[in-house]
Amino acid sequence: MANFKLLFSDYFNIDQSTMDEYGALNICLSADMPLFIDPFLLFASDDENYKQLHQSLIDHLLILKEIAIEDKELGVNNSIFRFPEIKQNWLGVSKFGNEGNGLGKDFAKKIIKSFNGFYNSFGDEDITSETHIEKLTILNPGIGRDFISDFTTNLIYDYLLTYTETFALKYLSQDQVREFSVNSVFNKSFKRWMPKKYTLPYLYLEDRGDFIILTPLDILTKDESAINNSEFYSNFLSVANSIKNVDLRNSINEYFRSLLPKKPTQKDRTYAISKTASRFPDLIDYYIKSKEDNKDTVTKLTKDKIKKLTSELTEALASLGDILFENSDFYKILPNSYDEALKRVHYLKDVIENNDGYRVFYHDGIPIAKEETIQRIFKLTWYATPFDVNAEVNNGRGPADYKVSYGANDSTIVEFKLGKSSSLSRNLSNQTDIYKKASKSANDIKVILCYTDGEVKAVERVLTKLKLTDQENIVIINAAPKKSASKV
Repeated sequence: MANFKLLFSDYFNIDQSTMDEYGALNICLSADMPLFIDPFLLFASDDENYKQLHQSLIDHLLILKEIAIEDKELGVNNSIFRFPEIKQNWLGVSKFGNEGNGLGKDFAKKIIKSFNGFYNSFGDEDITSETHIEKLTILNPGIGRDFISDFTTNLIYDYLLTYTETFALKYLSQDQVREFSVNSVFNKSFKRWMPKKYTLPYLYLEDRGDFIILTPLDILTKDESAINNSEFYSNFLSVANSIKNVDLRNSINEYFRSLLPKKPTQKDRTYAISKTASRFPDLIDYYIKSKEDNKDTVTKLTKDKIKKLTSELTEALASLGDILFENSDFYKILPNSYDEALKRVHYLKDVIENNDGYRVFYHDGIPIAKEETIQRIFKLTWYATPFDVNAEVNNGRGPADYKVSYGANDSTIVEFKLGKSSSLSRNLSNQTDIYKKASKSANDIKVILCYTDGEVKAVERVLTKLKLTDQENIVIINAAPKKSASKV
């Protein structure tokens, strides 16, 4: 078995139970997990430390608001509005590695415009019990989940580093930790981030290994934060009708109905909601208040989601990673990018179809995988190779799943699809050809994951229709549950 281990607990040779007892997420050290910190969970917690962290988020935003209003022209170039993505927590939406973009000049422009416009009263709320940073994502195109994730992580950076240091000093050996100086403490007088030293776990099995940050499970969420723009739109009518002020409630409903045609489409409703909320901005606060009033329910639902995801993704990837490392020697083989990628796809196919790997795609007998599940699993097979593997690279014509390359003249595109996808036929005939023209990639491979034998047959019919049968670079993986030998 290779000396690389996928999960934090495996890498540092500690029990999963130790992570559970401490309350930390057992992160994957090969690719970001699709989670982020939800500030609402800080607000909703009974932990006073979390409550203080939530208040620090608001305090910092009010500092930004003050600067934005006083110096809206020059503020765009002020470094105080820059929030890099903190990659060492291994959270986010990056499928390969842990590199992200963070919040830069574009964010600065949008947030300054917000504070000088629709959100100039931010911080002066009297309907909600507290101010919430997520409010800035409502009716505010361009300021969304990335803002919540990067801003929150930056502002509680010191807490996360201290949390990790405490764990490291208690459970890890001296050779697994090292002292790092990190700009993590904001000096309000100088309005700049100052360095502080921490003893942290790091990738000690690698040359120049970076430090690692652990995150408490009870502040993490998946998909969207508890307060989010899409839910505001979907809950608009229930929020409006819950307002106790009769005159205000009637005014809102009358104005909203006046904007709708006789047979409104979803687009018409979305437009009407946006215009109504702009006319009656208190609607946003009433929506947020409804979340405050149900914070216990929100917290439980989020906790259940995280538990489900860690069960489905973390444990699944770990178990498949073990199979890959224990049964394959292809980490030592270095053909060209096409042969390398095709070999790994076929090995993945064999693991799934013939070595119980299909179990990764089911939970309690129910299919759980999306396209990104098999994409992430495919990524595991590339550890410790000299090939450059970029996920969802924009090659000029939209995103492709992976581009595998070795130098400038050797590259292969690998695209993943589900067999049940309604757009499969169109994508098979068009998509990768477009990518090849845009990136001048010499080769392409399409991988199709099917959940049932029926899906396999349907895909085969599509390939026959397109005259693509027996193509080496189109690989069908049958992840249908297999009967045990005793039942065959």
